[in-house]
Amino acid sequence: MSLQEHLKDKLREEKLLLVPKRFEVIGDIAVLSLPPLLYDEKHLVAQALVSQNKNVKVVLLKKNKLSGENRTAEFEIVIGDRTSTIHKENDCLFNVDIARTYFSGKLYFERSRIADEVKDGENVLVLFCGVGPFLMPIAKKKNVNIIGLEKNPFACTLFRKNAGLNHIGADIILGDANSICNIFKTRFDRIIMPTPYGQDHFLSFARPLLKPGGTVHFYTFKKDFEISHFKRMVEELGWHIDFYRDCGDVAPRVSRYVFDLKN
Repeated sequence: MSLQEHLKDKLREEKLLLVPKRFEVIGDIAVLSLPPLLYDEKHLVAQALVSQNKNVKVVLLKKNKLSGENRTAEFEIVIGDRTSTIHKENDCLFNVDIARTYFSGKLYFERSRIADEVKDGENVLVLFCGVGPFLMPIAKKKNVNIIGLEKNPFACTLFRKNAGLNHIGADIILGDANSICNIFKTRFDRIIMPTPYGQDHFLSFARPLLKPGGTVHFYTFKKDFEISHFKRMVEELGWHIDFYRDCGDVAPRVSRYVFDLKN
């Protein structure tokens, strides 16, 4: 039963049509995005959500878009008393604080796909590493030299807790991805770049750090009609597109895409 069906006898039809069909669950926290016209009914919607999802203990209302250097948003706690949780994904456990660190459960398939592609013995760099959702499955499955880079100090703290929680010997550097060519003096077989919205310029930083024949997994946000232009631009810059896919929508007509690139 959908949320709309659950609420059909409790909301007027014009408001019922505004109830979201989807919501994200991270650990035992559900994140709701509601239009302002439904704010007065937020507790009603949240209670319906919890009654249908027994594993959900906390409901957060997302009040604005992700913003700032740490890619976080403002949340209102509708049910519960916290914004932190432990999220299980790809046989790993992650301490996450949704209000203080960026984390998207929507990329779980991508994180598994890349972990399967990595080969033993590789040197791997994960930029915008966060609490470690890309890095941990790789380090757990493969015998690699792997390191992350993240500019949010609190995310780095949670990363180190997660490395211990998952019995993984991996480290993270607190630093800005704009300075990666100064931070790293070695080259990598693979660079993973879950790049923030509108920050495609980071792709140019990858080539000096990539070994010949190496791979970059580059994530970008594009409208559907922008993809052909982006593919042409990437190829003109000398990259070979080995694979790309739509990883899901993030806004009307805007999706996150991954491009697997070789130099």
